[in-house]
Amino acid sequence: ENILDGYRAVVLVSMPKTGEILSMVSKPDYPPDLFTGATTVDEWQNIISNPEKPLLNRITHGLYPPGSTLKMITAMMLMEKGKINFSEKINCNGVYVLGDRQFHCWKEFGHGEMDIEQAITQSCNVYFYHVVQRLSIDEWANACAEFGFGETTEIDLASEAKGIVPNSSYMNKQYGRWGWSKGHLLNLSLGQGELVVTPIQMMQFINCLAMGGTAPALHLAKDKPAALHSVKRFSQQTWRRMEKYMRNVVSSAHGTGKRANPGIAGLTIAGKTGTAQNPHGEPHAWFIGYGEKDNKLISVVVLIENGGHGGVTAAPIARRVFDFLFSSSDNLKLAFSL
Repeated sequence: ENILDGYRAVVLVSMPKTGEILSMVSKPDYPPDLFTGATTVDEWQNIISNPEKPLLNRITHGLYPPGSTLKMITAMMLMEKGKINFSEKINCNGVYVLGDRQFHCWKEFGHGEMDIEQAITQSCNVYFYHVVQRLSIDEWANACAEFGFGETTEIDLASEAKGIVPNSSYMNKQYGRWGWSKGHLLNLSLGQGELVVTPIQMMQFINCLAMGGTAPALHLAKDKPAALHSVKRFSQQTWRRMEKYMRNVVSSAHGTGKRANPGIAGLTIAGKTGTAQNPHGEPHAWFIGYGEKDNKLISVVVLIENGGHGGVTAAPIARRVFDFLFSSSDNLKLAFSL
């Protein structure tokens, strides 16, 4: 709550092994006592006309492009289908040209020679512009759907938004059969374009990654039986490779998520940053990840609306969460005894 004062933002903290939500914060919010007595017309008008939208539960109803956090799905599909040579290098000079369009990397002058491990660690756009064309839009969309995007998580709350995962049928309806092209897939592979997700879906996503494909459903009620959410299309080798790459994102000197690492002995963190362009101002900043120490596993999702680069704005907030929990044995014991 204190960290997010002044932001339009979400932070979620959960336990991937059980699906329990430890913390969920959506900012800005409103004082609950506003509704405990007679609410004046002026008070009501002030809150519903507030451009910061304090009544919006961004956790379940905020719809955002996920940015580069979804590069992991593209990479896993390519690995699983044998369409990646792990020693293959692709040169990133900062821009990729397809037809008469230019697609830019976030690093203006490029990353140089990139293999898949380096491309995830440094979140190289140009690498993914090249390789995503080895997939069809429906192969990519089906994988996203299996992680739960485009559907509700069925968390025990009153309602939640589904978001959108565009496949070929969706694109044909939106643009006509000949009105869209490979350029749309390039954007989608970077978590842009028509794709929108909720933060609670992102928590389900990172928990599946943390648990190697099968994670208990997210829930708030202590006695809620946790159904399992399973992603079955990937081999154990693919899960292990992705975990290694996500650890590099946080531990490598060149990793975009290095600011999420509090440097606690014995704590291993894996994650991914995202910088999601939007037409209404600065990009949204994402960090999703999980930390493990002494067999205690915690996952974190951070979204900062118009926060800029995920590695600069969202990752340091995740670091504070990891630091709070894992630097104090008392705090960790409390979290696991709730």
